[in-house]
Amino acid sequence: MNISSLCTREIVAVAADASVREAAEAMRRGHVGAVVVTDPAEPGRAVGMVTDRDLVLELLATGRPPEAQPIGALCSTKLVGVPSTASVQEAVRTMQKEGVRRLLVAEPGGNLAGVLSADDLFEAIAGELGGLAGALREGTAREGVRNAPGADIPRALYLTRNEP
Repeated sequence: MNISSLCTREIVAVAADASVREAAEAMRRGHVGAVVVTDPAEPGRAVGMVTDRDLVLELLATGRPPEAQPIGALCSTKLVGVPSTASVQEAVRTMQKEGVRRLLVAEPGGNLAGVLSADDLFEAIAGELGGLAGALREGTAREGVRNAPGADIPRALYLTRNEP
């Protein structure tokens, strides 16, 4: 399983000169916890990312008025990402190393393919673990049927040839 199948491909973005309120409204409309901040002169180029946590810790908690500055003044300009071909393990290691909960996902040509959140990874890993748990339950259920009293179990088993 690679990251391109797990990331959110509908990227919510705002220009760096947009207001903090516009960025928060974009988060709300898109039902996301982060927006990609783009260069106003080159809208397709990501220059940073702002999370809902950034808004709370850097703006509300410090008492700075939201109207006083553009979102570009709050965004983290350190873009952290992985290639779209990365594995779940690579994404987790990158998040750990960089101390982030979201990664930009880049296509081979360098275009932004999506955003991957820790929630996306939790969901994928939980699905895999759920499948494994189901397989274990099925195996246990079959063992219970085979070993149930009165089950059709042969009384004697014979080897067709001796093996060392």
